[in-house]
Amino acid sequence: HRSQAWVSVMRGCNMPCSYCIVPSTRGPEISRPIEVIVEEVQRLCDDGVTEITLLGQTVNAYGRDLARDVTLARLLHALHAIPALRRIAFITSHPNFLSPDLIEALAELPRVARFLHLPAQSGSDRMLKAMRRGYTVARYLARVEQLRASAPQIALHSDFIVGYPGETEADFRASVELME
Repeated sequence: HRSQAWVSVMRGCNMPCSYCIVPSTRGPEISRPIEVIVEEVQRLCDDGVTEITLLGQTVNAYGRDLARDVTLARLLHALHAIPALRRIAFITSHPNFLSPDLIEALAELPRVARFLHLPAQSGSDRMLKAMRRGYTVARYLARVEQLRASAPQIALHSDFIVGYPGETEADFRASVELME
């Protein structure tokens, strides 16, 4: 739709997930500077765009390769200052980078979409370890609890991989339990 645009804020990925080819095909994370993104979004708004979706393989890791204080939360605040922008969304997030400042931005910035794509991938710690995801089910749930405490209106979306090599019936049931 003419009022919507997708804006790449970074390329690549530094995560070693065993099932993913992105780090070897797109290379390491490279974030675009906030000023450059704000200028692009302002130009898009000048052309009639009112809704943007920020893109990155692990978008909430945005800025780790830039200055220490460059984060997705800071970018959201900068974009939120553009008056013509009615809605800001972003995908895809990684549980390890759901930081307190990002949770705060999700809770406090009214034009940031009340939606978070936060892939769990499995409800089994054994499978998460095999997938090299870098977190446990308990850590994932703790992040979700922090999010819900600050922003209870957030709609949570996730991805799950079933039939992963070595997955047992118990591993599968653990994923179903996490979904429930």
